[in-house]
Amino acid sequence: MKLRLARPLRRLAEGFLLAVVAMALIAGCRAQATSVVGWVETVRLPGIDAAIAAKMDTGATTASINADILQQPDSETESGGMIRFKFKDDDGHEAIYERPIVRWVKIKDGDGGFFRRPVVQMRFCVAGQWLEAEVNLADREQFNYAILVGRNMLKQGGLTVSSAETYLTAPRCSH
Repeated sequence: MKLRLARPLRRLAEGFLLAVVAMALIAGCRAQATSVVGWVETVRLPGIDAAIAAKMDTGATTASINADILQQPDSETESGGMIRFKFKDDDGHEAIYERPIVRWVKIKDGDGGFFRRPVVQMRFCVAGQWLEAEVNLADREQFNYAILVGRNMLKQGGLTVSSAETYLTAPRCSH
């Protein structure tokens, strides 16, 4: 009697263990592969044949780029209108872009008021992959980095930011 009861319990335990291993494997397959990047990395922009230092910022929802607005629609409420702007960094890398406005974003200023920035779709080469997402156009002259990569691009690229390191990857992307 003792032998007959032990065999079913053993099979039950083996079945349970097999189910646990299978669920772990399935869960592992669903997880997105991640790459670790430093809090500062070099990125590439279309039209500029140079690597540009950019801050990887998990505290910012969207990416941001230093932009001198050259031409924009008459009304800030107009989405879909074209905007023309010049990107320039401290090293003299620059390019002129023309993009449709996706939307306008409200930014809170230090005095408790708000101002609006245009948002466009752009591609950045980050950690060896082209990522395309919404980018707000800002005057970033007073900041250390002309480009800020926000959570929208970090998540899309499966990138995790190390706050202790910089320049862990290279922006090598095929066109």
